[in-house]
Amino acid sequence: MRICLYDGPNRSDLLPLVYTRPVADLLLGSMTLAKRWSYALHADVVVETEAYLQADTPSFDLAVMAGCIPNAELTSTIKELKEGQKLMQNGKMIAFSGAGSSTDRALANFEVIEIETEINLVRYPWDLFSKNAELLIEDTTFFDTTHNNKLNDTNQHHGNHPLMVGANVTSFAAVYNTQDGPIIIDDDVTIMEGALLRGPIFIGKKSVIKMGAKIYGGTSLGPYCKAGGELNNVVMLGNSNKGHDGFLGNAAIGEWCNLGASTDTSNLKNNYGKTRAWNYTQQKFISTGLQFCGLVMGDHSKTAIQTSINTATTVGVGCSIFSVGFPRTFIPSFSRGGSQGMAENNLDKMLDTAAVVMARRGENMSKKDKAILAHLFVATKQFRH
Repeated sequence: MRICLYDGPNRSDLLPLVYTRPVADLLLGSMTLAKRWSYALHADVVVETEAYLQADTPSFDLAVMAGCIPNAELTSTIKELKEGQKLMQNGKMIAFSGAGSSTDRALANFEVIEIETEINLVRYPWDLFSKNAELLIEDTTFFDTTHNNKLNDTNQHHGNHPLMVGANVTSFAAVYNTQDGPIIIDDDVTIMEGALLRGPIFIGKKSVIKMGAKIYGGTSLGPYCKAGGELNNVVMLGNSNKGHDGFLGNAAIGEWCNLGASTDTSNLKNNYGKTRAWNYTQQKFISTGLQFCGLVMGDHSKTAIQTSINTATTVGVGCSIFSVGFPRTFIPSFSRGGSQGMAENNLDKMLDTAAVVMARRGENMSKKDKAILAHLFVATKQFRH
């Protein structure tokens, strides 16, 4: 069976993270939403997303809104859908069978199947880190038969949740605390001396944890990340660096980002009140409903050394942030500057830098990569003026 994960009507609520990827490619727990649905339905996955990301949608048998997090009841209900039926909740289409796309006019005449059970949905960027710990605890079953290697005896492990170790992991004199949740270490990871890790945590393939790093629960690092300093409840999608001292908490970071040494991000207001963050759909700041909310950063964005980031700051794609003091809490894509003001980033220079960054990970910037960023440079211009 082949399933299609479509972005859904609220895709823009997940910007800037989905400027450069379909919703299905967001990391939650130890895997992307696409991989999570592939496991849940034992199916191959294709996606339906914006045309500038993917021109055509391959054929499929069944479609599910990508932001839904699968559970046993939802999965069972979706499997039972017959051709010409659509699964609905509160006026929102959750899944369908028998149409070629989520915008097919024929869907208006499909039989409606209502689902009453509450659906766990990734709606906003902050859902990635706020839902992450719970998913990490559930994800251990995916690694039972593959991640059962042993670490060097110089390491310490405390706690009853599992420490799950992939192949070719290098770790000496680190401390692993699984009292509150598991620690899942994927293949070819390096964890340097003196690192302190407190689960639930996922560390993706070929990532590096620097000496003396302090990583708290609810943190997921995608493949090829570098982490140092202090991280608490952070989701990095992959290929990004926070390799030096400084604090990053309650944050969602895209790919190809770099946080310079001593970059510190606030995740709590001085009055301990609920946080507000930029929403691209409404084009205004909205309540996150969270007391703790840090940085949301799109792909290919950077901070200089000793950069300070305010609570609930949203940074778009292709930004360069520097200077003393707090910059604004919404930084549009392809901006450069800091607290003294922002200017438009030069696209050609930004692409040159991105190509160098990707080459350091053994990746070549493709024509498609350049076309996507060039498209976004024009599409996001309204926010820079």
